[in-house]
Formats: sequence, structure tokens, C-alpha cells
Amino acid sequence: MRFLLPDLLYSEGALRPGLAVGLREGRVAGVVPAESLPSGAPVERLPARALLPGFVNAHSHAFQRGLRGHVQYAEGPDSFWTWRDRMYRLANALDPDGVEAVSALAFLEMARAGFTTVGEFHYLHHAPDGTPYADPDELALRVVAAAERVGIRIVLLRVAYARAGFGLAPNPLQRRFYDRGPDDVLAAVARLRARGVAAGLAPHSVRACPADWLSAFAGFDGPVHAHVDEQPAEIAASLKEHGRRPLQVFADAGLVGPAFTAVHLTHPDDEELALLRIAGGRVCVCPTTELDLGDGLFPLERAAGIGLCIGSDSHALVDPFTELRSIEWHARAATGRRNILGPAGDPDGISRALLDAGARGGASALGQPGGTIVDGAPADLVAIDLTDPALRAARLLPALVFSGHPGMVTDVWVAGRRVVTARHHPDAERIVADAERVLANVTAT
Repeated sequence: MRFLLPDLLYSEGALRPGLAVGLREGRVAGVVPAESLPSGAPVERLPARALLPGFVNAHSHAFQRGLRGHVQYAEGPDSFWTWRDRMYRLANALDPDGVEAVSALAFLEMARAGFTTVGEFHYLHHAPDGTPYADPDELALRVVAAAERVGIRIVLLRVAYARAGFGLAPNPLQRRFYDRGPDDVLAAVARLRARGVAAGLAPHSVRACPADWLSAFAGFDGPVHAHVDEQPAEIAASLKEHGRRPLQVFADAGLVGPAFTAVHLTHPDDEELALLRIAGGRVCVCPTTELDLGDGLFPLERAAGIGLCIGSDSHALVDPFTELRSIEWHARAATGRRNILGPAGDPDGISRALLDAGARGGASALGQPGGTIVDGAPADLVAIDLTDPALRAARLLPALVFSGHPGMVTDVWVAGRRVVTARHHPDAERIVADAERVLANVTAT
């Protein structure tokens, strides 16, 4: 067993001095006072560092990292739906090597920002003309290989995609996404698990999956994620087809429970929020993407008692600190009030709740242990530079959450293995070069 000894360790909801964390076989092997370290034990001191549990990115479309900088202008009237068509152009231009290269770039950026786990909401399944690859899981395995190259932990959320929408003809730009039936989706998840991939199920949305597909997924033994209430047009279409709002449709199919994560949920009504709260499900909020796409703001002020986690979704920005504080800030902007999330009188309460969402909340959403630094948890850890000017002369925990940035992250461990050292990833230059080569002639413009 070896030990890490930072100046401060995030333990039991506070940054505490004088504590060391033991590492053994990829897991935390206890937290002990520095003066109680075993004689002769290998100890790595981390001066001027705070050690946190690794952040969890619970919602990613890694290939969309290729859109960075290419969709920040209009082609006529612009909206989520026109952005989506431009995203499809990128999706259909990437071969398997390209998918792997761009995914590795996204995962590299995540690791350097302090994300140690990613939930990859994966819906590129086939060749651009819809033909399955010789290995039907080719692209899923390429994304997993990209995560392994970086060293980030991955849960592959295998997407089910049946159609363009209620009453719509098949969209030729979506041919890479379509499955023949729900049994094919479940078989794909089973194959991935048999190959050692941590895999969950992701019925894309009510517009992409009819009710009989959703019912076929009831009883699935793992995490279930879905886009829910992201756009008003999605809700209108659901009401027209089902007479029910999207989250209610998922609940009717038996999918809304403790393993269910509603992604975005930017336009819920109070009945949907109550349904999710009672069922024990959670919301994955992706504030930077939701702002970038004009999705709207998650109504935190109406969501008390519902578990939260974060995702960087389209990777317009990869920054766990911004994702976390934006959940609170958006609620402040929407309500004209301050300090929405935390209990009154607790100066660290909001920051503690947000850090919990960013780590333990995401791990729970992905069906993974961890998100805390306790005995037996995965040794997924992030070191923060306490000398950063943004943290000086400040109350530390709120400053970290509300003023933190990826540049503060100095070192990252996943399963006890250091994947970022002194802000450097050993394969960074090649990963960036591979992605730049792929994207040189492949853009959404």
C-alpha cells in the first residue's frame, strides 16, 4: 500500500488538513491521520495541493468535440434543430478511425479538467449508409479504446434509435443511428458487457423511440439514460402522439426509477418533477451545452429532493467547475434570488452539494461506486493547486466551486494510476495531432 499526503483532503464534506489517503489495487485503502502513517510506508507528499474525488461526466457525445468553433454562426434562422443538422454532417463524415481520434481528444480534455469517469451516450452504430460494420459494435469499441488510451473510466450508454420522430419519414442523415428493433439494442448491450465494457441503456428520447420499444426495455438491469424535455417541440410532439409529456411516457413504460437519469429536463412541469422525485431518479444537467444550443435552463428552484449530476454533452466547453456553478447561477438568473441550492446559514452548503453532484451524483447515475474518498472506493482522484490566485484570500470551498477552473487541476489518478502529472498527459501531443489530422477536412461548415 502507498499513500498520498496532500495539504488538504476533501473528506466528509470539508477540506481537511493532516489526512493521507491509502491506495491499494486501484482502490482507496483508508483515510488516516498523517501522524498515524505506518512506519516505512511509501508516501507521496502533495504540497500546496487539495485532493478531491474525481469529477464524473455523466453525459457525453464525444464525436461532437469536432464541432468546436465551427457552429458559432448562423446559416439563416438558427436554433437547436438547425444546429442538429450541422452536427449530422460531422457525424456522417467520420470513419471508425476518425470517431476514435476525435473521442480521444474529448476524453483527453476531460482528464486534464479533472473528469475521471465519462458516461458516453453513444449513438453512432453503423456506416454512414446504415450498413452494419462486420463487427456490429465497431464504433462503440472505438470509443472505449479512445477512453482507454487516455486512461479515463468509461460507461458506454448504448443508445436505442428507431425513427426520426412521430409520423416522420426516415431521415437519411440518421442512418448511422437506427436499430431494427429493441431486441437488437439489448443484444448490443449484452455483447459489450461480455467484452468487459461497462454498459448501460439509453433510449434516445420519446421522439426517437416509440412506446413499444420503451416498454421492451422495462426491467433492464443497469443505468438507463434518456434525453427528456430538452426542447418545447419535443414536448408538443409527445403530447400529440401519446397525450402525455416525455417523462410521463418513460414512466408509463416502467423505466423511471432509481436507475433512471433524465438528461437536460430544461422544460419540465411540476408533475414530471414530482414523478422523478418520488421514483428516486435524477437529472443530468449540462449547462454549457444547454446555453450554447438555446435549450433553456434547468429549474433548480422547483427541483428540491431530486438528485443531480453533470455532463458536458456537445463539449462546447469541458469544465466541471463551470457546469457545477452554472446549475446554481442559472436558477438565480431565472428567479431573481440568490443561494437557491444550499441550506440557510451554512457557508459551504451550496458548494458541498454541487461537489457531491459533480462526483458521487454522476457515479450513481452511471451505476458505479465512488465519487467519494472512503475506504474501498475507486481511487479516482484530482489534485488542485492551492496557490492559484483565484483561491487566495478567499473562503476555500466556495471559491473552488464558484471561481475554479481546469487550470487548477495538476494531477489526476484513475483507479490509482496517475494519468495526468503536473498538468501533462504523456500521450497528449499525439492525441491532439491525430484529431487535427482527421478534422482538417471534416467540419460542420
